[in-house]
Amino acid sequence: MSQLNAADHYRRNVRGEVITINDRYLRPADVAEKCGIHRSSIYRLMERGEFPKSHKASSGRVVWVEEDIEEWMRLGAEKFHEFYGQQQAN
Repeated sequence: MSQLNAADHYRRNVRGEVITINDRYLRPADVAEKCGIHRSSIYRLMERGEFPKSHKASSGRVVWVEEDIEEWMRLGAEKFHEFYGQQQAN
């Protein structure tokens, strides 16, 4: 059995970079406002791999990495899925 690299256990952004304490997190309402879409639309897009995955912050609370949201806004849902969809499905 191979030994895992310690960095493999850390959360990563859509580009595969380890998320650090310096990264900014957004709550669902903040994401909806920033993107100009309803919260339910965020979850539908996320299920299809067309939106960045959320990260569990605590019991019953999720957040998104702001950099991931900005990447989605830059690319749009279709291009985001094209670039990151397969990785989002995992």
